[in-house]
Amino acid sequence: MIILIVKFGAFGDVVRTSYFLKPLLDKYTNAKIYWITSTKSKDLLIHNPFIFYLTDKFSELKNIFFDWIISLDDEFEILSGLKEIKSMKITGAYINDNNTVNYSTDSALWFDMGLISKYGKEKADRLKKHNKLSHSEIFSKILKIENIKPYFFNSKQIEYEVKSNFANNYYHIGINSGAGKRWPSKSMTITEVVKLIKYLCSQKVNNKQVFINLLGGEDENERNKIILELTDKCKYIRILDTSKSLLNFAAVIKCCDYIISSDSLALHLAISQGVKNLSFYAPTSASEIDVFGTGVKVISTSNDYCNYKSECDNSSITAERVIKSFNNHFLQNN
Repeated sequence: MIILIVKFGAFGDVVRTSYFLKPLLDKYTNAKIYWITSTKSKDLLIHNPFIFYLTDKFSELKNIFFDWIISLDDEFEILSGLKEIKSMKITGAYINDNNTVNYSTDSALWFDMGLISKYGKEKADRLKKHNKLSHSEIFSKILKIENIKPYFFNSKQIEYEVKSNFANNYYHIGINSGAGKRWPSKSMTITEVVKLIKYLCSQKVNNKQVFINLLGGEDENERNKIILELTDKCKYIRILDTSKSLLNFAAVIKCCDYIISSDSLALHLAISQGVKNLSFYAPTSASEIDVFGTGVKVISTSNDYCNYKSECDNSSITAERVIKSFNNHFLQNN
């Protein structure tokens, strides 16, 4: 069997979609899995041994007949490229004969809650809010696979180089409090982040002084500089440059003892590498994120929780609630 995965973004979604590969190969033992993704996302998959062929160009796939295409993006531009690919079966999104985006019946459990839902955005958002199944549980049903588990494959050389920047005498906590420009209300407010950091910097975990590593993409640079200033430049805090590559960022996450993060790539890289974590949610669904036993969640108590709007009330994501969940997480594990 020849299978094609179509998943371009977002980065965190690419990471968690990769969990499906081993269960697919366990079920279809002689299968070859091809994956087409964005140029930027390729780094997240380049060391994955379960991928037979990885590309960012539809033109490289035109002469291949696929038994099964699993199409998990809903953007018209991406699906336009898919129209040229020959297959026996498509599960997921595609462009129909009327030149509009549609999705297969067997993928309705997922796409009914998305932007291309046949029910429209208002009902799709309601379905999303009431959904209690995680991403892995949903796709276990859609793809009829079992034992979906997290993992991530990185360059050992990159991991070795990054590890030299983490002193063993500290308990390293990575804080990714922002979430880019698209979802401003995914972020924890700067005021609450500063309160959280001041508390954590006064603590010891496993007899080690807590050391804070401020993380994020380019959109978080200025935010992290402000946070650093407001914490009076405590000697147990630094801003880490994670702009070198996605694999460098993944290695940084792996070197941390604990990650506190919004619903973002940092969270998925923590989950996939077995790093303990705490995540917080306001506009997006906490139920959908499967932490596979690695972490705990702080969920907005506001009426507009999980509304999938760029702006919503995230005032209940407080330092006090995060600290309480953080401490309870350690009590559960000790």
